[in-house]
Amino acid sequence: MRMLAIAAAAAVALTGCQAAPDDAEPDATAAAPVSVLLDWSPNPDHVALYTAQQTGAYDDAGVDVTFMTPANTADAAREVSLGRADLAISYEPDTLIAAEQGLDVVSVAALIPTSLTSLIARTESGITTAADLEGKTVGLSGLASQQPTLDFIAREAGIDPGSISAPNVQQSLNQALLTDQVDAIFGAFRNIEGVELTAQGDFVVMPATELGVPDYAELVIIANPSRLVEDADYAERVRAFLAGTAAGQATALDDRRVAIDSLTPETEGSYDPDVLELMIDATLALLPEDGFGRQSAEDWAAYATWMYQNGLLETEIDGATATTDDYLPGADG
Repeated sequence: MRMLAIAAAAAVALTGCQAAPDDAEPDATAAAPVSVLLDWSPNPDHVALYTAQQTGAYDDAGVDVTFMTPANTADAAREVSLGRADLAISYEPDTLIAAEQGLDVVSVAALIPTSLTSLIARTESGITTAADLEGKTVGLSGLASQQPTLDFIAREAGIDPGSISAPNVQQSLNQALLTDQVDAIFGAFRNIEGVELTAQGDFVVMPATELGVPDYAELVIIANPSRLVEDADYAERVRAFLAGTAAGQATALDDRRVAIDSLTPETEGSYDPDVLELMIDATLALLPEDGFGRQSAEDWAAYATWMYQNGLLETEIDGATATTDDYLPGADG
């Protein structure tokens, strides 16, 4: 499950390319290495990534991709900003928060172009609206955007955010809910935890967009903008990775069986196979058939303004500067 603990050593394992020995002949045909820090352990949100890897799309694009799982869900921006990962999977809100904090990151593609974050509770808990959260305990996974978003939802529902206890349960969202450690969870995804929980029992799944939060790209691929400008090799590796990922997404959309077969070995032991298929179907339904990764600078700017107005950002920033489509397949550059 996404709830499974992830070894801290995984993030440390991110390393740069080792220099070839002085007496080694350079291999002009060798695939260029690309390290990618995931936002979580492998799961259906990564269907385009693993379909690309399993079908050889990355090989065809000329890159040797290594996926790493994070020690903490908030690692992505820091690791990319410091150059310890070439790319990372992150979230639009958290990318904007990172930009406000001065971290050197930019979104180069939308991996999941719509919001997935949801509030989930047992139906028997009586929590069917955000107003029912007053005095309750809601588990979070530790992303910087979650607490202020939950506070916004509470205010929109007319209740005091301070009345809600919100412990950080990290990657144990489902476990915290199933073992009654919390009354509800926020930050769970409707296409993953929502599908998994409703397959096990009677749960209510409330997407954040139905609780007053504007839509945004849930998962994005972030890169280091300084490196993109200063290092032509890095920029080309980013372009090649995105081209391979686009091909992976196209294959997954064309043949769900290939998508399922690509993701199954990566998630073995984490999900029931039948439920995994339901999750993958729910995820594929959210992906565009054309225009992989496309992002709207205007939408990012509008979302950043909303974040500032509602306490998710301390200062007003131009969200349009935190995203670019320049490295997507077909872009000039």
